[in-house]
Amino acid sequence: VSTVIYYKAVVSTQSTGDGEGCGDEKRVSNLIRMFVKWVKDPDQDDTTFQKMIAVIASCEMSVDKLSVVKKMNELEAHNYAKLHAEIEKEISAGKVRIEKYQKQLAQAKQIKSNKQQYNSIAKIISQYPSREETTSSIAELESEIEALRGKKSRLEERVTKQKRQFEVLVYSIQQLQCELTDEPVTNPMDVDS
Repeated sequence: VSTVIYYKAVVSTQSTGDGEGCGDEKRVSNLIRMFVKWVKDPDQDDTTFQKMIAVIASCEMSVDKLSVVKKMNELEAHNYAKLHAEIEKEISAGKVRIEKYQKQLAQAKQIKSNKQQYNSIAKIISQYPSREETTSSIAELESEIEALRGKKSRLEERVTKQKRQFEVLVYSIQQLQCELTDEPVTNPMDVDS
C-alpha cells in the first residue's frame, strides 16, 4: 500500500511536469493500476507483468527521448548564444565601420568645400594681372615718376631762371624810368611776385 502512495506521488509530480500532453500521465496511471492488480494477485498470469514491463520501457523511452530533446535544446541554446555573440560582434564591428565611414565622409565633404573655395578664389585672382606683370608695371610707373620728377625739377629751374630774368628786366626798366624821371629806384626783391 505504501508503494501505491509513492506511485501516486510520482504520477502527480509527472502530471505537473507533463505539459506536453503526450499521454505519459495516462500510461503511469495505467501502470499503477496494473501494479496494484499484480500486487493483490501476484499469482496471476505473466501478461500483466509483461504489460507493466512494456509500460515501464515505454516510460523509460519517453524519459530518454525527453533527455535527448533536453540535450538538443541545450545545444541549440548554446548555439544560439554563440550566434548571438557573433551577431553582437558583427554589430559592434559594423558600428566601428559606420563611424569610420562617417569620418571619411566628413573629410570628403571638407575637401570638396575647400576645393570649391579654392576654385572661387582662383577665379577672382585670375581676373587680376600676375605678380610679374604687376611688378613690371610698377617698375615702369616708378621710372615714369622718376622721369617726371626730373622734368619737374628742370621746369622749376627754368621758371626760377626766367623769374630772375624778369625781375632783372623789371629792375632795369625801373632804373631806366628813374633816370628819365629822376625818381629813386625800388629794389625788385621787395616787389611781390
